[in-house]
Amino acid sequence: MKVVRIVAIVFGVYVVLGMSIDAAIGYFQPQSEATLVLRTYGEAGDSKDTVLSLRDDNGQLWVESGHWFRGWYYRALANPNVEVIRGESVQPYRAVPVNTDEAVELMTKLMGKGQGAGYWVGRVMLLFAPIKPVRLEPRMELAE
Repeated sequence: MKVVRIVAIVFGVYVVLGMSIDAAIGYFQPQSEATLVLRTYGEAGDSKDTVLSLRDDNGQLWVESGHWFRGWYYRALANPNVEVIRGESVQPYRAVPVNTDEAVELMTKLMGKGQGAGYWVGRVMLLFAPIKPVRLEPRMELAE
């Protein structure tokens, strides 16, 4: 019984630590050259900016929801008209969720799977949250 209790405690600490890291990333939203700001819109037209890692596949832009807390993902599902902010540039895009095995495989490759421990450390620390790939397609704004 002692072993079971120790395993349960270690697992509980792992889950609490993973959820805390996930929440901290969402709250502090660290930015770098490999990130973008995705502006999503709620039902009332209110906007929310979220910093995400940018994945580039030969010019095709992707983002992925690989965290348990994914409010931006659900807002993009409800309203796929989003804006991508990089530096001073704001560009309109359409967020297209691609829930296929091929897209998940592409995303894990773009995230660095098989290129060192960084990929696995990130996956472990984020409690192996399912990867939800989102393709960003440029959209043209209609002239008013």
